[in-house]
Amino acid sequence: MNVGSILKYYRMKNNLTQAELCDGICSVSHLSKIESNKYIPHSETLNELFNRMGIEWQQEMDIYEMWNAKLETFISYSVYYDLKSMETLYEELDKNEEYFQSTDLVNRYELYKLRFYLFKQDVRRAKQQTTILKRLEPSFNDYEKNVSEVIYLMYDIFSQNIESAEKRLEQIRESKERIPYLFEGELFYQKAYLLHMRTLYEESSYYAELAVDHYKQTCNYIRLLHAQILLAINYTHRDFILQADDLFKIVLRNSKMMEIDSLYQGALYNYSVLQNRRGLHHSAHELLSELKSIVEPDTDYYKSVLIHLLHTSVEAEMDISSLLAHLEEANDRKKDPYTTIQITYFRKMKLSQQELLDYCEQTAFPFFVKHGYIGEARSIAWKLANYHRSLGNYEKADEFSLYHFVKGDEKS
Repeated sequence: MNVGSILKYYRMKNNLTQAELCDGICSVSHLSKIESNKYIPHSETLNELFNRMGIEWQQEMDIYEMWNAKLETFISYSVYYDLKSMETLYEELDKNEEYFQSTDLVNRYELYKLRFYLFKQDVRRAKQQTTILKRLEPSFNDYEKNVSEVIYLMYDIFSQNIESAEKRLEQIRESKERIPYLFEGELFYQKAYLLHMRTLYEESSYYAELAVDHYKQTCNYIRLLHAQILLAINYTHRDFILQADDLFKIVLRNSKMMEIDSLYQGALYNYSVLQNRRGLHHSAHELLSELKSIVEPDTDYYKSVLIHLLHTSVEAEMDISSLLAHLEEANDRKKDPYTTIQITYFRKMKLSQQELLDYCEQTAFPFFVKHGYIGEARSIAWKLANYHRSLGNYEKADEFSLYHFVKGDEKS
């Protein structure tokens, strides 16, 4: 522990100058060296200085050990993704931040605050925290440096800074320092997630499988579910139907039993994608209907679920009037261009096939391409390719077919 920093913390808390505290005990310059942690004082000197402020050094040691234990518990909660416990303990730690700033616990405290903000998806505070950590980096020990690389990687991916994340992964790979064992699973997961974002599903599956194995070995059950759902999504894109089906059922069962709502909702959504992919549209409709009933209305996610449910209903040859009305109502409260395009698409579908195809070619397809909605653009490209081929317009048919198949390497 940084004895000098703690001594300075209590001196300032007691509104004492250095001269007032050290009078008759040691020189001001000697105290200055102690407070800057350049000199470790004799125990008698230390006791006299603390006694002058009415503090027992042994009691201070006990306080330090208490906060060290609480911080270790906070770290354990973060490793095992126990967010509820982490939130409760964070409030207690945050109220005593000034104390942590005075000890050698400060680096770990600030590192895991960043991890906490990432789990909470608090963009503003996560960004502020990286600035604080950059100032602290020169004082990191080897363990803190290695842990920081994984947490910074999480931040890069969270911030959609893919280039920076890839560079950091390369640095970690080239480094001779070993990532602490408890963080190996997190490193595998983050690498799998990054590869998935780049639509490299086979490579992503490999690292997701490593993450799954690691989380099983360390009994990290919540993080295991995250790795399993990522692996199931990768399997879906690779048409490993049975493997994906088994994993989705496991995640649905365990996330519901453990009352992890966000994971359960994510599993419902992605399992419906698998069911649609294998032609089981009525099964997909049931999954999405359940999801719609538990998602918070007036959210962007609620509108995404409605859009997915509308497309599924069309495939299942079910009436979409009620769902379309719900989507229109949701969009009236909070309009966005993507949802507006989708609403018009379904409206045109109810009018005539020709109007729908014209709208797809003139408006929807260019919009999806421009704004990076590759999945939606591919789907429309396939429809337009078949349409132009039926008219004998093979040049346009080939153009849309090419987009569909080339972009299939990027996103299914």
